Amino acid sequence: MTIKLDDNQKLQVLMMGLQERYNASHQIRGRSIQFALWISGMAIGLSWLLIFQTSLGLFQRIALTLLIGTLFSGTIYFMAGLRRGLSNNRKAMVRCESALLMYESGVYLADKPLLPKEYKKTEKKWSDHFRTIYVWLILVALSLVILTWSCPNTEKQITIINKTGQAFSKGLLSKAVHESRHVAP
Repeated sequence: MTIKLDDNQKLQVLMMGLQERYNASHQIRGRSIQFALWISGMAIGLSWLLIFQTSLGLFQRIALTLLIGTLFSGTIYFMAGLRRGLSNNRKAMVRCESALLMYESGVYLADKPLLPKEYKKTEKKWSDHFRTIYVWLILVALSLVILTWSCPNTEKQITIINKTGQAFSKGLLSKAVHESRHVAP
């Protein structure tokens, strides 16, 4: 069964389809940024624990490295799916824009096209949205692995001096924070 559409109906379908593609593009990019920020937040929390907690044993370091690798692999897999979706969406956008003659001179504007010809290209560039996120995620994962294998030893002491000049070692840090809040100025 074939549906017969007049030119006005075809134009409506193209316009609605293009608007949907634009919205989907923004949502995919937003989702990828939110996920990268969420993973970055987890990494900051883990970094804090690695820097300020007691040292890890060999088995714990290996287990943590495997966990970081697993999370990183899952993140890259998820991002690759979003990237494929964005790429397919971009190709559909270009088809709609081409059908609406947005890349042709003299259709919408007298001497130039509505959209530059560069917008029609769907090849991936080094600086595209997802490659930038991939570089960020690689740096985050590498930083976590380096911290895992170089976190402080239990022999190292952190000394905190409160407002009254008293020194506290790392083990007494919570007591020092509590006392410094209750010292009169």
